[in-house]
Amino acid sequence: MLNEKHYRGIFALDLGTTKFCLARLKPNPTGQGVMVETANVPADGMRRGMISDKEQAKASLNQLIEIAEKQFQTDVRNVVVGVAGSHLKSSFVNVSTQILNGIITFKELSTLSTLAEASVNSDTREILHVIPVGYRIDDRPVMNEPVGFNGRILHAEFFVIDSDKFYLKDIVETCNQAGLQVRRLYSEPFASASVTIPDEYKQLGVAVADIGGGTTDGLVFRNGKPAGVFTINVAGKLMTNDLSIGLNISQIEAENVKIRFGIKPRPQDSMVIADIKGQEKSVSGDAVNPILVPRVYELCALIAQDLKPYKGVLGAGLVLTGGGADIRGITEFFQSKLKIPVTRAKPVFEYGKSPDKDSVFEHSPHAPRFATALGLLNLEIGHVMDSQRNQKTGRTSRYLGQFINWLKDLS
Repeated sequence: MLNEKHYRGIFALDLGTTKFCLARLKPNPTGQGVMVETANVPADGMRRGMISDKEQAKASLNQLIEIAEKQFQTDVRNVVVGVAGSHLKSSFVNVSTQILNGIITFKELSTLSTLAEASVNSDTREILHVIPVGYRIDDRPVMNEPVGFNGRILHAEFFVIDSDKFYLKDIVETCNQAGLQVRRLYSEPFASASVTIPDEYKQLGVAVADIGGGTTDGLVFRNGKPAGVFTINVAGKLMTNDLSIGLNISQIEAENVKIRFGIKPRPQDSMVIADIKGQEKSVSGDAVNPILVPRVYELCALIAQDLKPYKGVLGAGLVLTGGGADIRGITEFFQSKLKIPVTRAKPVFEYGKSPDKDSVFEHSPHAPRFATALGLLNLEIGHVMDSQRNQKTGRTSRYLGQFINWLKDLS
């Protein structure tokens, strides 16, 4: 059961291309559970999901902290941070260990995790997630929970997400210079998926695409387990830029036009906007479609390319989230081109667990653009709760301890 000790003082920081967002949990004034509170500012110094100008990014981050502390009425010092960009990579690792005393304990699982880490460790890459996909005892079939079984050799397959180590240092240093301490770093696709993909969909096979400002970040699940990550350098900001140039209007007006019309405008819908010279003019969906559709088509084609290896195994299809998922008509367009089910999901906070189907598709109070921030909270609070359970069972995580120490060395 979640209580305040699990989330007190935990803040999630999403360093997006178009916005910086801080999120936290607080007790619901009604006394029923908790509620999510967010603060955000326009982002500077970012390109394609990554910091491109440290000084500009630090200025935006300082502005966000000032606004958040007034809004939250508390100091913001410790954060968990999302990591995005094409430098994220995934791989599968197979390792084995002898079963001591013939009975599998958590010690063997910890040993396998350490071996998996060592097999992909390098001077330039840092592991963000090491996720067990399945275990096999001797020559028996694959299982999920081997503890307590008898055997001679325990084999395991892990799904690993790693990142450019030097870029992670840039993130930590930028946060430190703004007065923040980084508790942990998580990959943004994994965070978004944790609050938008129901377990039922993971078992059927599903891909989630978080359409942000600078990048579209994705994660694929097969047989209930993660199977691959992808990053596409086409997202909402390029669409806005296309409209700005094509209609000779400001970025702000272009964003309003994108949200209003999308690629499936209402019949006879139009709006009055100011052009780049400040003169008013009327814009309709007929003027927007020829500009916006080609970019949406490009994104769809690139997603299709990344999903080719999973043809025939995505029973639940593709789930869209992030700010770009709010573009009118995008789900129908993608479904017509990809020939698989395409749905739009809103994030749901479920205390470190996967959300249920009804909540993400119908009843969530949260907008898709906050999927990453809520996902970061979800992963961190799930980690806190798991750590407390592990202390009681004696289960340890050597890898996680090393990663925390690495962050402290940079602070």
